[in-house]
Amino acid sequence: MTDRTPHKAKHKGRPRLAPVLALAVAVVLLPWEALAQDRPRSLLDMLFGGPPRNSRPSYRVYEAPPPPQRVIRKQQPRKKAPAEQQTRRSPSRAAPAAAAAAAASGPVEKSETARNVLVIGDFMAGSLAKGLDNAFADNRDIRVTSRVDGSSGLVRDDHRDWPATISALIDETKPAAVVVMLGANDRQAIRAPDGALPLRSQEWADLYAKRAKALAEAVRDHKVPLLWVGMPAFQADRATEDMVYFNDVFRTVALMAGGEYVDIWNGFTDANGSFVSSGPDTAGQSVRLRNSDGITLTGAGQEKLAFFVEKPVTKALGLNVEDFVASLGTQQLSAKDLPTAADAALAIATPPVSFADPRLDGGDQLLGGPQQAAGGAGSPRDKLVREGVVTSAMAGRADQFNWTGRDTAVSPVTRDNAIVFRGTTSLEELRLPAPGPTATPQPKDPAPAPAPGKAGTPDTSVVN
Repeated sequence: MTDRTPHKAKHKGRPRLAPVLALAVAVVLLPWEALAQDRPRSLLDMLFGGPPRNSRPSYRVYEAPPPPQRVIRKQQPRKKAPAEQQTRRSPSRAAPAAAAAAAASGPVEKSETARNVLVIGDFMAGSLAKGLDNAFADNRDIRVTSRVDGSSGLVRDDHRDWPATISALIDETKPAAVVVMLGANDRQAIRAPDGALPLRSQEWADLYAKRAKALAEAVRDHKVPLLWVGMPAFQADRATEDMVYFNDVFRTVALMAGGEYVDIWNGFTDANGSFVSSGPDTAGQSVRLRNSDGITLTGAGQEKLAFFVEKPVTKALGLNVEDFVASLGTQQLSAKDLPTAADAALAIATPPVSFADPRLDGGDQLLGGPQQAAGGAGSPRDKLVREGVVTSAMAGRADQFNWTGRDTAVSPVTRDNAIVFRGTTSLEELRLPAPGPTATPQPKDPAPAPAPGKAGTPDTSVVN
């Protein structure tokens, strides 16, 4: 008999497996901390996973620490260290302080009788004035006065007419010398009533030279020394050619007016005469002399420009060594450095004499010096050559002939023979005429001489 009971009916009395499996899985997955609680968990808690009332979370909650409390303390005043310790601790701060102290001291105060040097011209003359001012900053006897006009020249007399205004400047400043430097702004046409004259044309050259001559003569009329400084080379080739042309005009005009022309061309060019932006300074170190425009000068360039003009200015002012020593301060030259009169009088050491010294030849004066009075003693060479007087020989010298028994190099007169002992010949024997040849007998009838134009009888005698 076949069992036709439905499937559900067949398992009617059996328990369901799903809840049992769920309960087993929940028990296995329970955390150990939950099982260790005092109160047992209920079945609902196990099935739905609800946390017990007194359970702790399995993770730790991070709690930020409280911010630190800021404590304000009163700073105690620091004790200032001595100046020496501050200099050792911070040498970088000591350098600006020393520079500021040097700047505060300033240049040397000029004396009341200081000679004034007037500098006129364009912007290049302004650089020259700055360089000369720094060069003579420690000299109490020279003062530099600048009356330059950066945009001036000899072409635009409507802007600044130097030949017409130089007399007023000389009367105002009363200079001991006038230094002129211009030409950088003159590379342009000259305005004339008939029209503009092109640069370096014949009419332009004549008028430009006339204005330069007028300026030089205006300085000469005031009887003031004139120093005309030439222009340096420029970066542009065309500008350099114009500066060469200007320098020729300035040299001619300055020399004709009795002034001096100062050539600075080689100081700002290379060995080939070309423009250089960098070169050696006054100390021989390579520095930048010109700015990026190829015209103006840097600080080192100004110093080098003044180096070329400093010596001519000192010469024109007529300063000598005594004036220079008098202009020095006590801190530069003290009395301790000079020998006393007593020490100079008791000095026994003499300086060495050079082989080229004229005193070795008996002369005490150089060529061009004052001549000796007529009838003077003269040098040993003059006595021997001009007067024939031989000086007495010194004992032990090569011209002292005591070892021969004579006092001079010439032996006394000998009678019998011309050869004397020790190979010396007397002067008188040398002056006697040489003895003539022995006379030969003449033939009684000498053969007549052959007539001119005819061959004579040949001489067949043989001399043995």
